[in-house]
Amino acid sequence: MLTLPVQAEETKREIEPETPGSVGDDARRLFPASWKALFLNYCSAAALLLLGYTFYSLHPFYQEFFAPVTFSALRYLLIAYLVVLPFYYATFPDSYAVKCRLVWRALFHLRVRWPTTQEKVALRAALVKAFYLPLMIHWLLFHMNAVQDNSSAFLSSWNFTEDGFWVLYRIILLIDVLCFAIAYGVEHPWLGNEIRSVEPTMLGWVAALACYPPCVFTTKLLLGWYSGDRPAFATPWIAALAAIAMLVLMGLYAWASVALLFKASNLTHRGIVSSGPYAWVRHPAYISKNLAWWVGALPLLIERGATQPIALLGAVLGLAAWSAIYVLRAYTEERHLGQDPVYQEYCRRVPWRFIPGWI
Repeated sequence: MLTLPVQAEETKREIEPETPGSVGDDARRLFPASWKALFLNYCSAAALLLLGYTFYSLHPFYQEFFAPVTFSALRYLLIAYLVVLPFYYATFPDSYAVKCRLVWRALFHLRVRWPTTQEKVALRAALVKAFYLPLMIHWLLFHMNAVQDNSSAFLSSWNFTEDGFWVLYRIILLIDVLCFAIAYGVEHPWLGNEIRSVEPTMLGWVAALACYPPCVFTTKLLLGWYSGDRPAFATPWIAALAAIAMLVLMGLYAWASVALLFKASNLTHRGIVSSGPYAWVRHPAYISKNLAWWVGALPLLIERGATQPIALLGAVLGLAAWSAIYVLRAYTEERHLGQDPVYQEYCRRVPWRFIPGWI
């Protein structure tokens, strides 16, 4: 638990000093930062935010990948951060090592010394947030727009099989992305979601980044992609069952994100979550997403099995390779989190990684 630093004795005032428990004492407990620390923390964070926004605005890939509305949202988000950050950093005592200042301290001293353990965590945490938060904002806007469009189509047709499925599917993805966007955007001791450590190995980073743009396009090129969001079976009742299976599996996926809530993040240790689906298996999001992909690939696999056996083998191996990436992600995450005794105890209580009673 953090301990507030001892405040210097105030000079005498002409008015009567405030009594214990007064509004002034409450304000000092709520906003303990000195003006100097507040200024340094704010400038450090603002500089990183401006650099990040400039990078995404000028990088050719993101200029093409992000829609104009994404850049507008990022711009408004940047302004909101710049307005709120003084109040945010005012809640930290001067003794608290704020990550944005640790980042600059590490960079300024890089010529004379290697970053400390604390500075390495801050540097990696800044990279994680800089990479993932803009992607979450992009997908958040995309799914919000998709929910609106699919809802309009459903209200016009009242066809669950064709339009209702997409409404529920997009809502599920919207919930998932919303949890991660909030978690990447807000970190505070009051929320219990501070980044305590960040994946230190190249293997862990490669396994995670391979599943997200821009790296995912290379992964798709190497492994192929054979699944669909909506299983296109010719027989209506089979198509309906497959659609329900997809929604159930993706619902489990979103439930895992809701259980993480403020601690949702990739490559970081922000505290152990053992509620929701995590009370049954240690990686519910990974197994549910991968099973949904296999369900979505069934029509193609059946078709190729009947007409192109060699192509079927390639599709199965490609899907298996995608699943293997998530197994690798689970392994590297457990190796990282396993340094925490709390996670070791959690593994003893929940011995199954993916499926209860099996694996």
